[in-house]
Amino acid sequence: MAEIYLLALCVQLMIAPVLFLVGRPILGWLNLACLVGYVVTLVLHRRLFVATALAVKLGAFLVFVIVGAVVTANQTSLIYFLLFAEVEMMLADLRRRTKIIATGCLVMFSLGVLHLPPLPGAPRQASGVDMFLAELGLGLVFIMLCIVILRVLAITDHHEHRYRRDAMHDSLTRVLNRRAIFDRASLYWKTNREFALVLVDADRFKEINDNHGHSAGDAVLRHLATLLRETLRSDDSVGRVGGEEFLILLPGAGKSQGIEAATRMRNRLAHYPCRLDSIELPVTLSMGIATSDEALHLRELIELADRRLYAAKSAGRDQVVAEGHADAATSRNSQRLAQGVERALETDRV
Repeated sequence: MAEIYLLALCVQLMIAPVLFLVGRPILGWLNLACLVGYVVTLVLHRRLFVATALAVKLGAFLVFVIVGAVVTANQTSLIYFLLFAEVEMMLADLRRRTKIIATGCLVMFSLGVLHLPPLPGAPRQASGVDMFLAELGLGLVFIMLCIVILRVLAITDHHEHRYRRDAMHDSLTRVLNRRAIFDRASLYWKTNREFALVLVDADRFKEINDNHGHSAGDAVLRHLATLLRETLRSDDSVGRVGGEEFLILLPGAGKSQGIEAATRMRNRLAHYPCRLDSIELPVTLSMGIATSDEALHLRELIELADRRLYAAKSAGRDQVVAEGHADAATSRNSQRLAQGVERALETDRV
């Protein structure tokens, strides 16, 4: 609304000299008084007197356009100006009931103005100058409406993009959240797309939280998420599926490409370790890799990758396991991950 008020202020400031140049000093001085009202409106709006600011702005605007319509003997053009006033009311932060009542008053007001008798001595028909002023006003109203609508659309698109991003991304690490990465995995699976799946877990993460605090743990997770994103290809996906656990999807990749990607991640972490001030935090990565041709169901593929991750941690951590362990016991964490996949598949079916 502040932008709309400022736009109206600028437009009427532009036409102020025109009114004096074409010999309409009454409208010129009234326009200057209207500008003062707009300045007051901006001050009130800035101080959060929203309704009062709108009332002052519309009052000044309506007085100006009504007098202008009567002076120029062109009341029909008033409808277009009132249309802009209606747009302002609809966009204002007012209650719905207030907007409905104000709209009714505006309609009645405009009908009354349309039936006003001409001023004594005023010409029955508008002169060439008056027609020019009416056409100028109409053109400016349409330009202002176009600017306002485009601005509203831009704001709407921005917020929609932000809401979509927040709905799909983890708030701490800004990688895909658990639901989004599972949805993507289920899409690959349903379309029979070949892919490699990598489960990544930060080793000894609990010790970092215990020894350095949760703020240090958050810093580690953000560092790891950034590292993973920078290491992966543009069409790869990474999501956070647990406290310190990430799931990576490598479309079109087989076992060897998955191992290569895991090696790049571990090497990059070795070159760019996690630091807290001047302290280097001892974080390493354990990984379990499974490919889409190793299971009959996506749930089984998730469980296989988790068993291999567990094997990497049991073997001393900081390792990558991409073979075997097909018959190992299923962990509780694996069941949790598989349930997330099942929920994604159920949503797709709905």
